[in-house]
Amino acid sequence: MKSIKIKKHLKKIKKKFVPRVSLNELAKKASTSLSKAYRKLEKKKKTNKSIKKIKTVKELKYFRKLKEKIEKEKHKQRILKAKALKFKNQEKQKLKEEEIKIKNKELRLKEGELKLKVAEQKLKEQTEQRLSDQEKRKKDEEKRIRFDQKRIRDEEKRLRESHEKRIKDEEQRIRDEEKRIRDLEEIKRLEAAQKVKDEEQRVRDEEKRIRDLEEKRRVEAVQKIQDEEQKIKDEEKRQREEEERKRIAAEQKIKNKQQKIKDEERREKRKVEEQRLKEWEVKFDEERKKRDEEQYLEEERLREKEEARKEKLELNLRNPDKIN
Repeated sequence: MKSIKIKKHLKKIKKKFVPRVSLNELAKKASTSLSKAYRKLEKKKKTNKSIKKIKTVKELKYFRKLKEKIEKEKHKQRILKAKALKFKNQEKQKLKEEEIKIKNKELRLKEGELKLKVAEQKLKEQTEQRLSDQEKRKKDEEKRIRFDQKRIRDEEKRLRESHEKRIKDEEQRIRDEEKRIRDLEEIKRLEAAQKVKDEEQRVRDEEKRIRDLEEKRRVEAVQKIQDEEQKIKDEEKRQREEEERKRIAAEQKIKNKQQKIKDEERREKRKVEEQRLKEWEVKFDEERKKRDEEQYLEEERLREKEEARKEKLELNLRNPDKIN
C-alpha cells in the first residue's frame, strides 16, 4: 500500500516538473527571424546589381549596419538555445533528486520491515534459559544495522555531492565555451568590417564559410552534451546496481546469522537430551545395583536360616532324648 502511494506521489512530481518552455518553439522563432533578415539582404543585393558597382560611404555604412544586425540575430538565437538547454537540464536534475529521495524512503521502509520480521522470529525462537544472551546478540545486530545504514547514507551523500559538482563543472565549461565563441565572433565581425571593400563574391563566400563553421560547432556542442548526459545516466545505473548488491549481501548475512543461532539452539537441545539420557542410565545402574544387593542380602538371610535349621536338626538327631 505504501509503495503504491509513493508511486502516485512520484507521478505527480513528474507532472509538476514538465518544462514550460519548448526548445523547438524557441529554435523556430529564431530561425524565422534570421530568415527574414537574410531575405531582406538578398532583396537589397538584387536591387544593387542594377546600380553602379562603385559603392559610396553611405552604402558601406548601410551594409555594415545590416551585417551587424544579422550577427546580433545569430547571437540572440544561440543565447535562447543555451537558456532552453540549461532550463531543461535543471528540470531533469530536480526530477532525479526527487526520485532518489523517494527511493531512499522506500529503502528505509523495507529495512524497517525487515528488522521487525527478524525481531519477531528471534522472539519466537528464544527460550527463557538463553534470554540474556540473545538480548545481547540482538543489541549487537541492531548496532551493526545502524552502522550499515549510516554508511549507506554517507555513500549516497558523497555520490550526490560528486554528481552536483560534475554538473556545475559542465555548466561552467559551457559558459566558457559560449564566451569563447562570442569573442571569436566579435573578432570575425571586426575583420569582416575591415574587409568590406573587397569583392562581393568574396564576402558571400566568407559569410557562407562562417555559417558552416558555426553550425558545425553548434552540432559538436550538442553532441558533447548528449554524450555527457548518457555518461551520467550510466554512472547512476551502476550506482543503483551496486547499492542493490550491497543490500542483498546484507540480507544474506542476516539470514546466515539467524541460521547460526538456530544451529546453536539445536546443539544445546541435543546436549540437554544426551545429559538427561546419561543421568537416566546412571540412575538405572544405581537402582539395578541396589536391587542386586537386596537380592543378595535376602539370599544370605535365607541361607543363614537354612544352616540354622540344619544345625538344629542335627542337634535333635544327636540328642534323641530331648525329642522324646
